[in-house]
Order: sequence, then C-alpha cells, then structure tokens
Amino acid sequence: MRRLRFRPWQIAVAIFTGGFLALNAATHTIRIYHWFTLLAIPAALWSGERGRKFFLDWIPLLAFWISYDRLRWVQPLLLDRVAVRWPYRIEQWVFGWSSRGGVPPHAARAWLATAGGTPAGSWVLWMAQVVYLSHIFAVPVLLLIWWVAGLSSEQYRGRFARHLYAFTALNAIGLLGYVVLPVAPPWWVTLYGTAQPSPELVRGASLAAAMDGRIVQEMIKTAADWFAAIPSLHAAYPTLLLLLGRKDYGWSVLATIALYDLAMWIACVALNQHYIIDLIAGAMAAAAACWIGDRLYFRRGNATVHSQQNWIVS
Repeated sequence: MRRLRFRPWQIAVAIFTGGFLALNAATHTIRIYHWFTLLAIPAALWSGERGRKFFLDWIPLLAFWISYDRLRWVQPLLLDRVAVRWPYRIEQWVFGWSSRGGVPPHAARAWLATAGGTPAGSWVLWMAQVVYLSHIFAVPVLLLIWWVAGLSSEQYRGRFARHLYAFTALNAIGLLGYVVLPVAPPWWVTLYGTAQPSPELVRGASLAAAMDGRIVQEMIKTAADWFAAIPSLHAAYPTLLLLLGRKDYGWSVLATIALYDLAMWIACVALNQHYIIDLIAGAMAAAAACWIGDRLYFRRGNATVHSQQNWIVS
C-alpha cells in the first residue's frame, strides 16, 4: 500500500485549523460558522501545488478574517473608550436637516416601523438586508473568480494581485480604526441613548428593539465587535471596487458597481447600522487603501513581470 506523504505546509494548515478551533472552544467564543474551517484540512491534505499556491496567496485575507473574529476578545477591554455621544452629535449637526433634527438612521427606522406592514416596506426591508449581507460574499467571490482565471491568464493574475494589495490595506486600516477609535453604531443609541457601553448593557441588549430584520439581527448577534462603526467596511468595500475598476471597466460595469455602492450606503442607514459619517469615513479609507495598494503593487513590479514571476507566491 502506498504511504501518504504530507508536505510541511499541509501539516501546518491542519495544525493551525485545529488550534484555532481548540482555542475558540477553550475561551467559549466558538460559533457555528467556525466549524466550517475544518474543510481547510482535507482541502490542504489532498491538494497539490495549486492548493499550496491558493493558501499562500490568500493568507492576507485569511489573516484579516481571523483577526477580525478575534476582536471578540478585545471588545470587553474597549468598552470604556467607546465613542457614543460625539458621533451622534456630529451626525445630527451635519445631517439633522434631513431627519427633522434627529439622525438619518433613526428616521429611516421610524419609517420602516410605519411602513413595515405594507408591501413596499417589507420589500425595502428584505432588499436592504440582502444588500447588507452581500459584502461578506461579493469580494471573496470576485477574488476567487480572478484567482482561478489567473491560473491561465496574466491579465487576471494581475487583477487578483492588485485587488489583494488594496483590500489588505483596507482591512488593516479598518482593524486599526476599530481598536484605536471604537465607535458605537446608531442602533446602540436607539437602545441606550448616549450611555457608555458596559458588560451589563452588552449582555442585556435586545437587538430586536434596536434594528429591523431577522437576518441583520442574527448577523449582529454573532458579530465579533459591536463597536466597529468607523470606518464602515460595508461602505468601503464597494467603494474600493469602484476605485480599482475605474481604469479596467467600461461605463456599464462601473455604473453597476456604483449602484451597488449606493444601495449599500442606503441599506446601512435604513437598517440603523451606520451613520452617514461612518460611510464617509469608509469611503476615505477605501481611497487611502487604493493609493497604498497600487503603490505596493507597482513597486513589486507586478504590472510588468507577471509572465516571468510567480506573481505573489515565489
């Protein structure tokens, strides 16, 4: 019988995955979706060179997901520094004219409460949730398509690499912002006014009383950090896609991305998840990430030596 021989990188993937799950279980922070990471073990053990290439190429995005997920350890340490009052006041000062002196997210939720029983209100709520949820899948799916196509196309290899650099920069900006400047979302103010978050208030939070939509309530219930409002990556992701695609796509594709971007902004406000100032901060983070990512991409010479180099994995 032929003896299986696993390479060091395959063993490393298996050990890391097992350790990740064991640590989550030991700290009582494991969630149902964490168990899906077990799929990485057979994927690594029974894949060849392309499997190694895939895991190495995707390390920056996997590292971000793990780092963001582990913010659930950090959140209790940040509660006394969470900004609650001043973001609300700035939103009220800048955009209060659109909501009779209040803030747009609260005005939008009040409209949903009034129109919730109507076909129009139900449709808006459902579509807003679908759009809000889509950011979890949209960028990874696009990157996966480009990665697969890049196995035989220099153009798509370059597109994957350029987006990878930019989104890695954006994710780093987001993580830094969440730790340095934790900010309460508008739904927190709906529940508790401008009260400072505490472990007791967090444990007793009734999400159904703070936001509409079962899908969004379940998302926030399992979220790693409730006070990661600035910058809004929900707004930043489609904005960065638009910025990166401005030289590669025609007007029809850019218009589609722009509409998706606008729909995401509306969904974030309508579902009481973000102030408009959070979204603006997300757009600014996207612009910074686009600049940083392009500088890193072209500095490595990826634009000119794709055919001679193994682009990301040497």
